[in-house]
Amino acid sequence: MEHNLFEELQAKKQQLVAFATKAVEYGWIPATKEESTNKGIISLEEIKEKIEKDTLTIGVIGQMKCGKSTFLNSFVFKDNVLPAATTPMTAALSVITYGEKEHIVAEFYTADEWAEQKIQALREESEATDTLDVSKIKAAKELVSKANKLGTSLDSYLGKTKEDSFGQLIEYVGAEGKYVSITKSVTIYYPNECLKGVEVVDTPGFNDPIVSREERTKAFLAKADVVIMMLYAGRPFDATDRDIIFKNVRQCGIGKVLVGINKYDIPYCSETNPEDENQIKDYVKQEIKKACRECNDNTLVEILNDVEPIPLSAEMALLSELPMSKITSSDSLDFAWKRHCSNFGISTQTEMYKWSHINEFTKAVQNMIDTEKGKILFKKPINAILAAGEKLKTDNDDALSLLSNKISLLLAPDSDLEEKEEKLLKAKKRMSKKIDSLGEDIDVEIRNLVRKGKNELEDIVDASCRRMLNIVQNEWGIFKSFDSISPRLDTELQDLITRKLKRATENISVDCEEKIKRSIEEFFSDTKDILLKYLPDFDNRDFVKSTQRKINMEMEENDLFSYANDDEEEITWGGVIGSICNGALNGVTLGLWEKTIDSISHSGIKKDVSDEINSISREFDPKPYLNQAFKSKDKIIKYVRNRFINELIEPLQEQLTSVRSKINNKEQELHNAKEECKVLEETKRDIARQIEDIQALQTELS
Repeated sequence: MEHNLFEELQAKKQQLVAFATKAVEYGWIPATKEESTNKGIISLEEIKEKIEKDTLTIGVIGQMKCGKSTFLNSFVFKDNVLPAATTPMTAALSVITYGEKEHIVAEFYTADEWAEQKIQALREESEATDTLDVSKIKAAKELVSKANKLGTSLDSYLGKTKEDSFGQLIEYVGAEGKYVSITKSVTIYYPNECLKGVEVVDTPGFNDPIVSREERTKAFLAKADVVIMMLYAGRPFDATDRDIIFKNVRQCGIGKVLVGINKYDIPYCSETNPEDENQIKDYVKQEIKKACRECNDNTLVEILNDVEPIPLSAEMALLSELPMSKITSSDSLDFAWKRHCSNFGISTQTEMYKWSHINEFTKAVQNMIDTEKGKILFKKPINAILAAGEKLKTDNDDALSLLSNKISLLLAPDSDLEEKEEKLLKAKKRMSKKIDSLGEDIDVEIRNLVRKGKNELEDIVDASCRRMLNIVQNEWGIFKSFDSISPRLDTELQDLITRKLKRATENISVDCEEKIKRSIEEFFSDTKDILLKYLPDFDNRDFVKSTQRKINMEMEENDLFSYANDDEEEITWGGVIGSICNGALNGVTLGLWEKTIDSISHSGIKKDVSDEINSISREFDPKPYLNQAFKSKDKIIKYVRNRFINELIEPLQEQLTSVRSKINNKEQELHNAKEECKVLEETKRDIARQIEDIQALQTELS
């Protein structure tokens, strides 16, 4: 009945292990890192480590009363575990993950954070400079008021963590909980195997009064594989939802946001204002697009442009999962069960599950996870295993080709051997020159790309800095606080780092790959002519084809656009992009700007912030990072040279020398070569069968 994505994720991980274990059985990859003689070949041990260390992070955002707690009870626990949410101002960040036993660990505010709230609570709302400031004052008053129940023991908790039993969770996240006023975050450990390697993060509301808690929320949203925004169908996408969108969603990566419209059954079943789910969905889509247009935020437009909201009922989903005995023994659950049965004309939990639409929603989350994590967690190790099998096949085919050539030499008249030797020498010279020419062509392409890329990236940073300076110089009035422009500057900086620079750098990567591929295609075209002219007896088709396939496979995996750092750790192209976006910006953050705001005069503060913005533009230099990224193009040249010179021509030369030196034992050499050919032919058939088996397992994984 239910579509449990956590179970599916664990099952897929086990399938990957089975896939890799079969590859070990066939000798494609080693079982352990120590057994690996080739640094580029992944081991079963490394795959298992990757799976164990990997964490799937799902962030959940939404305003109070939208049904987040009920949704999480259904989505994660399949039980009524989480209590109803606290107020927006005191809600703690909650992380649900695996633990061998049920327990919770609460983290309390530090003494400095609490002192800040007490100062805020002494202010009057009339003193606020903007709506954000009003929110902070209200929140501080509520926090301090609720803290009274802790009395003199409050200070003893600040800056500490506290482990407690699962049954005491309500004391930390419940509206009237004893510790709710000072709880910054709660980690909930739950002994469900499906939660291994998973963390579901229930983020606090919006306009968070605690800066440290807000920063932690941003960090979770930035690294989340999926962000679920939950709306309430009774008032979908109202002003509060807009605040959440503008405050939180821009922290998420492109394509990570999924919108759910919870409690869709309320307006659907209302006699006064009946609406079906399609009307609700269309309304939300229009409102999201309208809000994006009104705020003129390109970041949000890009994130939400193709979002497809999904109506659901978390309560109906939970009712379909609970034991009926638990439902009938609870007045509230029993009432909800009967209401839904009456509204939808249903009588079974299977029907309740179907009408909840939770299955459609979970599948949408699964699809997004596959998009975000599929390549790193599953596709890369699968491709590495397939590449290892391909290498075995290539090595065997190469050995067969060499033996076939040896047999031809042994059958050829002795007078022909000297001519063949001269042709091999010429082939080696021509091929070496052609490879040198390929390296020069790629060098020229990369120099041009680095120069062009440097200019493009600098122009992007300069344009963003001009927009930030305009905000500071023209929109920051003398009676406004820095908080009045901080969100605008934050948006521009986030957009610059996470989207504009990232997208531009990725375009440079694609451009480089296309140009290198063109150079390689021209090289192979010329190579075929050289081999045909100087090695007419050698069947070069499989050799050239396997060489091209290997290069294309590595380029598709971006391995040719990576390099090892000083610790010999492999840095991927994604890491290169991160270096350009962050390293070249010297780690600039708004927090740094805020530290400069210590002048008394407004003009002095303006100057400090403007100087900081100008320094971003002045100091940004992506060239070293681009050069570092592309220096690994030498891997292409090294591989091509090794393939054609070391693995083809030189073995053919050695073979010819060997045949000429054993001219009196031709018959025995011929017999040995034919026997060896039989063994290699049998190995070829075995590898073909192994590839079929592995491909069948791969199909199950995809």
